[in-house]
Amino acid sequence: MGFLELGMPEDALAELDELTVGSSMALHLRVDAFFRLCDWQSALEICLPMTEQEPSDAGWWIQSAYATRRVRSLVEAESLLRTGLRKHPEHPLMLYNLACYACVQERLDEAREWLERAIVVDEAQVFKMAVVDSDLVALRTWLIERRLKGRA
Repeated sequence: MGFLELGMPEDALAELDELTVGSSMALHLRVDAFFRLCDWQSALEICLPMTEQEPSDAGWWIQSAYATRRVRSLVEAESLLRTGLRKHPEHPLMLYNLACYACVQERLDEAREWLERAIVVDEAQVFKMAVVDSDLVALRTWLIERRLKGRA
C-alpha cells in the first residue's frame, strides 16, 4: 500500500509478487497497481473471475466494470455493473458509475435517476465526485442546482 500511496505501482507489483498468499486484499492492491499503470487488460484478468469467486465483494464488480470499459466497451461495462447491482442494490459507487455510463450515452433522464439513488445513499461523496467528473458534464448544471436546493 505504501508504494501505491507514493505513486510507485511497479514497486508495489514487485512486492506483491513476493507474497505467497493470494488474498483478496492482495489482489485488490494488484488491480490498483495495474489501474495506475493503465494496464486494463491485466486488471480485468484478475477482476472478472473474482466477480464469480467473491460476488459479495462489490469492489470486484466496480473494478471489473472500470477495466471492461477500457478494454472492451462501455456497453459491456454497463451490463457487468448491472449484474453486480443485483447483488448490491444500494451500493453508491455502482449507482454512480451507472449514472456516468448513462450520461456518456446521452441517456440523461436515466443518469439523473441513478445519481438520485446514489445521493440518497451517500450524498456528500456523490456530489464531491460528480461535480468534477468529465462523464457527467451534461448534468453539471442540474447537479449544482440540485445541491443548492438541498441546502435551502
